[in-house]
Amino acid sequence: MQTTLRMKRDAIPVIKSSLEMKRKTLEFSARQYRQRLAAFERAYRMTTKQFAKKFSAGKLGDEAQWFEWEFALDALRETERQAKLVDAIQL
Repeated sequence: MQTTLRMKRDAIPVIKSSLEMKRKTLEFSARQYRQRLAAFERAYRMTTKQFAKKFSAGKLGDEAQWFEWEFALDALRETERQAKLVDAIQL
């Protein structure tokens, strides 16, 4: 679905600048979440994919670290979703 956005022509540079700042913020956040996931993978000697499968099946228990790992994974997914939306904006 596409939506048309109306604005004054001189607002376009402001919008482009804001989108670029958002893109950079999302890229930074994604790197931070990926580093956090890699630290979990090293510490618990399993991939994030293996963790997600075990966690969703209830095989890991209720310890805080599992919820922290799940949060980092969810946050990365949301950050990547937002980055795709920003990248799809055409001005």
